Amino acid sequence: TAPVDLTKPNHRTLLLGRKPSSTYTFHVEATAADGAACKSADATLNTGTLSGAPTITRTAAKPSAQAVGFVISSGGVNHSGGSGINQAFIVDADGVVVWTAAAPSQSSRARLDYEGNNLWMMALNVGNGAGEMRYVSMDGATKQNNVSGLSKAHHDFTVLKGGIVATMAWAATGSDPESDLVERSPDGKVTTLFRIGANLYKGGPGIMGGTIGYHCNSLLYHASDDTYTIGDRNPSTFVKVSRAGKPVWQFGGDCSGAPAPKCVSGTWSTNHGHQVLDNGNFLFFNNGAYRSTTPSAVLEYSMSTSATMQASLVKSYASASKSHSDSLGDVQRLPNGNTLAVFSNDGLIEEVDSSWSVVQTLAASSFGYADWRETLYGPPPR
Repeated sequence: TAPVDLTKPNHRTLLLGRKPSSTYTFHVEATAADGAACKSADATLNTGTLSGAPTITRTAAKPSAQAVGFVISSGGVNHSGGSGINQAFIVDADGVVVWTAAAPSQSSRARLDYEGNNLWMMALNVGNGAGEMRYVSMDGATKQNNVSGLSKAHHDFTVLKGGIVATMAWAATGSDPESDLVERSPDGKVTTLFRIGANLYKGGPGIMGGTIGYHCNSLLYHASDDTYTIGDRNPSTFVKVSRAGKPVWQFGGDCSGAPAPKCVSGTWSTNHGHQVLDNGNFLFFNNGAYRSTTPSAVLEYSMSTSATMQASLVKSYASASKSHSDSLGDVQRLPNGNTLAVFSNDGLIEEVDSSWSVVQTLAASSFGYADWRETLYGPPPR
């Protein structure tokens, strides 16, 4: 179903998610205020080829248990830190690439804006020197590379209503400095909301140990209480922060003297993508020690943020192949109860059911973070 925006000239809409080199029939339906329905005659649409699309291999273990929808991702980085596929792409439920666009080198995140009009993507910029964010409209007609004001952006971004994009931007030069939380509005204005650093949580040793620093790497916005959740790999911690920059709680890291009024420590090593579930549980990707053979895992905690904050491990899931991803890695709970686990450096995405049995896998040379969506229209699922 492709909803029609009646504010667009000629009520123009896009038929998104169609397989390339295929023939479709479609019709238009309209419902009047009195409930009367009108339906046009069928018309035929022949889609073109999609040259240069990345090779994604799908293996279906239990297709009847799969959450039918789309996966949006990008090339990310491989185990040696080299750039993966320099494209952002959308894969349908059959493993077919149905949309693609040129992405920055080492693209860590590709994500539709809140209204679903444009696909944004970014460079990982882990080295604090080669940042870029860009976007492409879903019809490919409008695009902008090197979006002004976002050259220091790194790792991850999230989206808000009204076409707003929020990201983390290095606040100084060098390795693992503090960052700023910035928002960009559609008119191009970039606003710094607050600092991400010692004001929110204690830092931790970098990848090679030694100097204490900050390496925030995952970001989500929560409209229900106008807050952000932010993950940092160095101290292995997550914080919830109001849009005004006030810490709400901290999960993981060092709780002694924590700026947040509520804090509970954790025992994992290194984290990236995360999600706060509707039931209050906290889901995240646990990388494990850098350059180790420790399998990366999806961890789910039940969490209470009442007077005394508490967290208890519900599930730890590792792939049967014992995949380890030093960087990136993502996780998402799907509407049918399945979970999407992204082992980025290994180029492995697994969808598992509620009993944590594999439903399907997607394989490529490497992946960035990933978003699952039931439809390519409207607001994001997380």
